Amino acid sequence: MRGLMLALGLSCILMGLLLSSALAAPSPSAPAGGALAKAAAQAAPKETPSTGGSATVGERITALEKENVVLREDLGKARLDTRTQLDAAAKRQAEAVAKLQKKLDEANANLEAERQKNAKRNRNLWYAVGALALGIALRN
Repeated sequence: MRGLMLALGLSCILMGLLLSSALAAPSPSAPAGGALAKAAAQAAPKETPSTGGSATVGERITALEKENVVLREDLGKARLDTRTQLDAAAKRQAEAVAKLQKKLDEANANLEAERQKNAKRNRNLWYAVGALALGIALRN
């Protein structure tokens, strides 16, 4: 019975770990992926009339620098969101492990109490058998 409870507890912990790692896996709709696709579309060369070669290059450099700033901000937000999600998942996992440990401790305490009760019952049975044997031996 104890082995079954231990196996059940360990399997619950394993399932919790697997679920938490599945929740922490990146999803296809990650905000960073959308920002990268948007930036890639914006960074693609655009057909503009070339009125002045140096002015166009300067404008493109300014636009690329702005896009770079936006991408860095998006990346920072994505990192912060990911860190927050990982912290929340770790907290949920720790709570689940604590809950399982509490249940396991309670089950172990119940098993120990039952074991002691059975040991007392067996001891009393053997005392009775011994007293009966002694009574029969003294009667003869």
